Amino acid sequence: MTQPIRYVQIWSGWLRATHWLIACGVVFELLSAWARAQESTDPAFWHDWHSMIGQLVALAVLLRSVLLFLPGSSHWRSLLPKRGQWTAIRQTLLFYLSLARVPLPAWYAHNPLWAPLYLLVLLALLGSVASGFAHDLPWQLAGIRPAALHAVLGNGLAGFCVVHVLAAALHDWKGDGALISALFSGKRYFHIQPVQFLQNPMEPGGQSVEVPLNPTRPRTPDPAQQR
Repeated sequence: MTQPIRYVQIWSGWLRATHWLIACGVVFELLSAWARAQESTDPAFWHDWHSMIGQLVALAVLLRSVLLFLPGSSHWRSLLPKRGQWTAIRQTLLFYLSLARVPLPAWYAHNPLWAPLYLLVLLALLGSVASGFAHDLPWQLAGIRPAALHAVLGNGLAGFCVVHVLAAALHDWKGDGALISALFSGKRYFHIQPVQFLQNPMEPGGQSVEVPLNPTRPRTPDPAQQR
């Protein structure tokens, strides 16, 4: 049986632009910070590039912060778990714990398990930008100098980048939604699962119930419940 596919616009152009600017900028900042610490390189050269790209990252992070308050999948409410998403969160955890042997559930926009973490990552980016601008100032925040805070946040973002890339590749490999290509096109496709109606003998009047024809494939999420 041929399974119909629904092609849906998920990510706006502004959201995709900020995502890739932040992603590429953070990777460059991490590499330039590492290069600056090497004895065989010119630290002044890498410091200048680190500062210039850091300013571009700051603008992208500010723009992404503005998008948190605009309608659509970029809104901050889309990053908070909803009542209808707890099943998908549990299934995603089982997907990881089973080493991808359990089917990956479907979701509309953000992965419901990772979505709250994105807010923390955005806060870490804001903190990294602020501590970067104040890097050489003698201020302290809770006994921590800006340079030390910048290094701690940078290491945390480096770890997140590695896990995020691995998880995205695993989701795209085992899932059905073309998650990585959606970050370029803005569109994901959803498999519309056929259903059949069976009569429930336990219900008075023989009330019909909806039964998936392929219960091993996650049902297509309802956009109204995911937003």
